[in-house]
Amino acid sequence: MESTEKLGFFSRIGYGLSAGLLAGSFVGISEGAWILTSTTPSEYQAIRYGALLYGLIGGGMGLGIGAGLALLSGLVRLSRARSWCLSFFGVTTPLGLLILRYILNKQWYLEKGVPLPTTMGILAILGLVALVGIWIGGNLLTKTPLRVLPGVKGTVAAWGGVLGIAWIFSLSPAPGASGAIASHPKQGPEFAEKPDVILIMVDTLRADALGAYGAGATASPSIDAFAKDSVVFDQMVTSASWTRASTASLLTSRYPSSHTCETKDAALPDAVTTLAEQLSGAGYSTGGLPNNANVTAAVGFGQGFSWYPYDPEYPLWAAESSYSLSLYSVARKLYTKVNNRKRVEEYYMPGPTQFRRADEFLTANKDVRSFLFVHIMDAHDPYFRHPYDGYAYGRAEFPNPPPEMKNELRQLYAGEVAFLDQALGEFIAKLKAEGRYDQSLIILTADHGEEFMEHGGWWHGTTLYDEQIRVPLIVKLPDNERAGIRVPWQVRQVDIAPTITQLAGVASGEGWQGVPLFDETFDQHLAFGNPLADQDPTGEPALPAPDATQPPTQPPLPQEKPSGPVAVDWSEHPASRDAISEQNFEGYDLQSLRRKGVKLIQALSVPAGNTRNQPPEQFFDLKVDPAEQVNLAGQGDSRQAEAASTLSQLLKLVQGGAVEGVVVEQSCEEIHQLVQLGYMTEDGIPERCKGK
Repeated sequence: MESTEKLGFFSRIGYGLSAGLLAGSFVGISEGAWILTSTTPSEYQAIRYGALLYGLIGGGMGLGIGAGLALLSGLVRLSRARSWCLSFFGVTTPLGLLILRYILNKQWYLEKGVPLPTTMGILAILGLVALVGIWIGGNLLTKTPLRVLPGVKGTVAAWGGVLGIAWIFSLSPAPGASGAIASHPKQGPEFAEKPDVILIMVDTLRADALGAYGAGATASPSIDAFAKDSVVFDQMVTSASWTRASTASLLTSRYPSSHTCETKDAALPDAVTTLAEQLSGAGYSTGGLPNNANVTAAVGFGQGFSWYPYDPEYPLWAAESSYSLSLYSVARKLYTKVNNRKRVEEYYMPGPTQFRRADEFLTANKDVRSFLFVHIMDAHDPYFRHPYDGYAYGRAEFPNPPPEMKNELRQLYAGEVAFLDQALGEFIAKLKAEGRYDQSLIILTADHGEEFMEHGGWWHGTTLYDEQIRVPLIVKLPDNERAGIRVPWQVRQVDIAPTITQLAGVASGEGWQGVPLFDETFDQHLAFGNPLADQDPTGEPALPAPDATQPPTQPPLPQEKPSGPVAVDWSEHPASRDAISEQNFEGYDLQSLRRKGVKLIQALSVPAGNTRNQPPEQFFDLKVDPAEQVNLAGQGDSRQAEAASTLSQLLKLVQGGAVEGVVVEQSCEEIHQLVQLGYMTEDGIPERCKGK
């Protein structure tokens, strides 16, 4: 029979610490293994990081449980085995509940909150496991060699062994690891006439933050100079207002509900055909420089890239896989709150670093044609002050800044835009010096914008207003063809990939839903009468110049849209393309349609509390209300019903080709409808549907 000898106060505390260390490590390794098996990791650090971080947290919890048992020792007499087991399961149960709710909320409930009955069910199961474990564990720690475990030597040996094994395993080569720049493929003589392709995506860049879109001459001089060599698209609409879903649309020419990479836990399915895969398959050398965890190889974005490194300097010595640990997120937020001097590299690689690495790739591929994707993060929070002095302001620490900080945050944002603008200018100057600039196809765009209280909120990802989905698109063609042309009609993010393949002489990918921007009707559409040709090129009244009293070294603030009657010529242009946007982020499930001068936003679901105060439906007349301040929904405007019907039909067609590991085969009728509506090219029609 198990001994119930009286234990000393410090013995119970010691048993609590011992059990807590091992319990925490067990939970940390379990979550790390789940993360690694649900992604394509570039390293296995989550195993050792989880073992150590969760072990230390569990040890602290175990100390508290041991102290509690010691204080109750006069009422309850427990053997050392039972004391150790109570501490072990007293740690694993709450940690397990916390992590299981975190995973369920992300993967199954899409961040809308885990229902109370589900939480109670999880707790009941964990409680039952704990009761069985305490009974079995008490016997094992009494009648088997495991009885040495609660002691000091047993604890040191067990926990040290767990950490050692986790460390050794974490050093194994991972499937998503990216080493040196890959050797380029052999290319035939036909590549001499093809362009190099450089796709630059600036994260969180609003259109009106650039001088070329009305922000003022000093906002972005390098980008403005680049725009003079390029074709500038005044009305460009993204497919989502957060990075993972939007970038997936950029690289697959599919809308979010089609590529299905639209939530925080989603990866880009292998079933989609990416731009990199299409160009690589045609013989291009491909490289990419992802710059945040949303678009790395671990979540499927490395498809088609021969070189796709991602190695940020995360706080607290973490790597990409450890970044996904739930308790690392808590530790990181605490760290950022107490750390008053921040390093930009702990969040992302700054523009100069990204462009330096881009030049390394291009130099390594100087004798072949290549495709390079460059992700720039400087306009994304946290906003750093320049020159860098350790001060930054970001969403993780301050999710809801006070309204009076609006001007300060806009100024910090403008400073970041000016910083990345200078870095881009230096990169372009180097391309020119190396003789690469003229023959290259260079595209500058963004994944989404940013809000500065235009609709009562901050940051991005929870609305589909224009400050978040209208972004710049500047396309420099080889030999600067069509330099200086401004395109007034509306285009879409999904049109970028097929434009690149068309100009590279490569077929569009299977299932792509966009069409090339430079089709056979382009010149004809340019000749269409433009009544606003002599006004500001954005199709809106010229925005006011920056305050002349500001020091010249201060970049101008991004300008807010004016309200009042404004003619927007894109709405009447026959070439304007209906633009769908979709959002499934942090419990906000939204969809919108922007067409013919109106905007419809539908909220399918919002989180409890709906802090953004978004009604089920919003309808705006962008001709008279470009700032989207007056909701006309429910006022009998026939255009609202027409927009709702159009949005429903288009989404049905888009979702007909959705992938979930495999491509769903669409009917020939649906495929021809997509072609007629401009959501698929003739090249994309499968053989079984041609002639039908």
